[in-house]
Amino acid sequence: MIPTASPAAANPVHNPNEAVEIWLRSTYDKYNSSLFRYALALTGSVDDAQDAVGDVFARIASEWRRMLEVRNVQAYLFKATRNSAYSMLRKRRRSQALHDAICVDLAAACVPHAKQLSATIISIRDTFSLLSTEQREVLVLKILNQLTFREIAEATGVSINTVSARYRYGIDKLRHALGVEILG
Repeated sequence: MIPTASPAAANPVHNPNEAVEIWLRSTYDKYNSSLFRYALALTGSVDDAQDAVGDVFARIASEWRRMLEVRNVQAYLFKATRNSAYSMLRKRRRSQALHDAICVDLAAACVPHAKQLSATIISIRDTFSLLSTEQREVLVLKILNQLTFREIAEATGVSINTVSARYRYGIDKLRHALGVEILG
């Protein structure tokens, strides 16, 4: 016997709320780790980074109709995450050490030789903490998340020239600290 499709099976999404939940879940799955790394670079705290990303998705879930007008979801999510992270930074007014995972990721991206990796991680951790928050965010978005300067400018709300300068100065500081040629 061949099963026949019921109207419900032909249209698995029965209401707009279900469609929103499906979209929200898939969007979260796609962007969560990148947004987390970004928020982590800005806040220097695992807990604050998780809270920042959680706040973004909670806000989107409650105001999902606004997302219908968004043309570039990725840039919107990075900008919303940035705003949430900066809000947390303003509230706590104290600095915290950057999480080692970012330094490991940056070290792996900067130095391809495994035997130099541990020394590179230490140098990057020390230098990365000296960079401005703006330089750190651009480096993480460019190197780890592979966004273009245009996408970074859109996410951060500054000009492409400013993004480019922050990237160049951040890379120069890392090159100087490491004493090697990194990232071409």
